[in-house]
Amino acid sequence: MTVRPSEVATLRGAILDTRSVKIEFDTLWQLWNRSAPRFVGDPDQAAALHEALLQLSNSSVIELPKQAWDASIVPALPRHVLVPAARRVDSGRPWVTFPWRRELGWVSSLPTLSAALFDDLTAVNDWLGRVEPARLPTVPIRYRSAEIFGREKRLEQLERSKMFGPGRLRLPMLACVRLAPPAPAAVVGAGPDVLVVENSDTYWVAVQTLRASGGHRIGAVVWGSGKTFPAQVPSPAVDVAGQGPVRGVAWYWGDFDPAGTSTAVAAARMTPDVDVRPATGLWAAMVGLAVQEAGTVDWSGAVGQEWLGAELWDALAHVRAAGGRIAQELVPVDVVAAWAGQPDHRFAL
Repeated sequence: MTVRPSEVATLRGAILDTRSVKIEFDTLWQLWNRSAPRFVGDPDQAAALHEALLQLSNSSVIELPKQAWDASIVPALPRHVLVPAARRVDSGRPWVTFPWRRELGWVSSLPTLSAALFDDLTAVNDWLGRVEPARLPTVPIRYRSAEIFGREKRLEQLERSKMFGPGRLRLPMLACVRLAPPAPAAVVGAGPDVLVVENSDTYWVAVQTLRASGGHRIGAVVWGSGKTFPAQVPSPAVDVAGQGPVRGVAWYWGDFDPAGTSTAVAAARMTPDVDVRPATGLWAAMVGLAVQEAGTVDWSGAVGQEWLGAELWDALAHVRAAGGRIAQELVPVDVVAAWAGQPDHRFAL
């Protein structure tokens, strides 16, 4: 029988949410059933609760009674527990006198603190008292959040608050890290570069085409998942299709419309760890194609001239003037292979 840290954290939150100074056993048992449903009906259910209560007592979340124990249960369980934090609610500023660990000493000087944030910070305080973060393996942020709070997204919410920052909470303090969403990718060669495409059908066409051709520097094709690629950009610095970090350039190609060019610009600015450049020849292949949806696309405020380059931007001026767009799918399939075979990945305009 092993009680998970996330189950202890969930029970802790449930106890504090009652706002009760004294919690009777029947209520405590119900809270435990909701916090650790896998133990319901299990022979170890009482032993697991006993272990969870000892952990909460050791971190000062609850106070166990000295004599009021039910010995008819094995192991014996308390007939009630006391919640010190509930006593301090009436003080109006409980965080000022709370016994914070050294890492969280700054909390006592805050002028205001909501009850929810107070609960969150005491959960972090309890966790720091149970572990040695320096000796823990670094895990993704949602795993640590689930362990501390019983809620996998809570740390992400706190990271956007004033509780994070210089001299306050930091992800390394909690032995966790934020990882970018993975970018779907397929190996197409042994080269160091990757081709990132905006649309899913173009992804499959590029994969099939580049796998069938040789002599190019493209090692993998990455699907940029439409507008989401800027959030995924750090991912290739970690791994591309199981081949390790990208070793060369991430050549980007999308639809020529305001969304496509703004996505490209945002991706290029996201991180210095991935060199996102325009797949100039593929964008240039759109120059002679028919304009789609003329009169329906608003190009005012569009970005991309500096990133694509003035020459190519000007060559596609007729698309913007017509208030239209050109989708990737209009570019012939063989153009992708021809582009990839160029030493500098360019076409003549």
